[in-house]
Parts: sequence; structure tokens; C-alpha cells
Amino acid sequence: MRMRGTIVDYEALLASRPSLIYDEVVRYLFGELPPLWQKAYRKMTQSPTSIHGFSHCGFEFLFDRASELHSRGVIPEERLVEDRIVVAYGRSMPETGRGGNGSRNHLLGEAADRFGDNTQRHYLPGRVLGGIFDVSLYPQYRDLENEHSGEGRTYRAMEKYCAEHPCTFCFTRLIYFSRSWRPDAIEHGLLKQDGMFWIDRFKNMPIESRFPSLLQSVLNGRKPSTELTTAD
Repeated sequence: MRMRGTIVDYEALLASRPSLIYDEVVRYLFGELPPLWQKAYRKMTQSPTSIHGFSHCGFEFLFDRASELHSRGVIPEERLVEDRIVVAYGRSMPETGRGGNGSRNHLLGEAADRFGDNTQRHYLPGRVLGGIFDVSLYPQYRDLENEHSGEGRTYRAMEKYCAEHPCTFCFTRLIYFSRSWRPDAIEHGLLKQDGMFWIDRFKNMPIESRFPSLLQSVLNGRKPSTELTTAD
């Protein structure tokens, strides 16, 4: 499912500002992409938003704290979306180990204090591509770093690229088609050293949701696919 207006045309953005100097392109993207991401998010949400920006562990975040609109009486409960991450972006760092910078109780680690207790969530992996922290950003059903599927191999290749090329511009954008804080898809992207974007979108759904179709394939005598999901 894709809603008109929720897709960001990254290639067109680069075409409008050609440059051979990587750092200049990155500075340009830091200025141009956040408004485009917010516009696309508001389109997919179709409800008033309250987007805040903050920094954490060298990355920039946009976070929709829609609950404050409800508390002020701006929107009724039936139109309320859960507080959730819009996008996280920054420049990659060399891998120096995992853990120690996140929180097992708060959605946003240290930044959760800014938004109050209603941001608490059960701990779930949500590492930003190219980052060195492990903070619970969103419910991710599949561990892309350990998967043996095509999605997992793609994600690992992207993460490896960021690790081998420190200061690579990279981002994680969450795609929502409901009012839940669980994204329906996860868009990972990076700007390669040759000035070209590498972007992949990964479906975010319980593996169990594919079991009935796999079982039906067996009952019909067909060999089920070994890959449960594919990159979109």
C-alpha cells in the first residue's frame, strides 16, 4: 500500500543541486530533506501532527508527539495517532561496539525525558543505519541484521557500507498506514561516495502473518518460498 504524496523523490532532489563535493551535498540534504519528510509524514497520517526535532548520539530525529494535541483538546481521541518516530538521520560512524547508549524502558532513550512518561515502551531494537547506539525507536518485528533472507543481506550490505565509509549520510524513515506507532515499512537510505542514493524499503510485519499462505502452498502441493518477505 502506498499513498500518493508519501514518496520522497530523492533522485530529483540531487538532480536539482548537482555537486561533486560530498560534504556540500550532505549539507544541502540536511536542509532540504527534513521538510520533505515532514510533508510526506503528514500526508500518510492525515491527522494534525506535533513534530519535534532533537539530537541523540550524533543523529537528528523528528518525532511526532501527537498526544499533546489531544491533551490540549486540539484533536479528539478517535483521530489521535500514537506518539512515534518520523525519521532519524545523520552521518555514519565507525562501529565501536553495541549497547550502552539506549534505554530498555524509553522509546527515545535520554531524549524521552523531554516528552514525558507516555513515551515509555517495551524495549525493541531500532538501530539507525550507520549509528553506534541501540535505542528503542520503533517495534521492529524482524532482526534484519541476522536474517538470512534477501532483505537481511541487503540491510547488512548497507550497514557494512556505512561502517566502511565513516561520515556517510544515512537515514531511517518510518512508513505508517495506521494510527499505531508500529511502522508498516522501514525505509533505510544512504548517500554513496559517488553521490548516488542507495535506498531500500523493508516491510515490517510479524513473520507469523505469512504462515497461512505458506501452509496453503504446502496443501496445494507447491513448494513454499524460503524468503518470507521481499524488499519493496
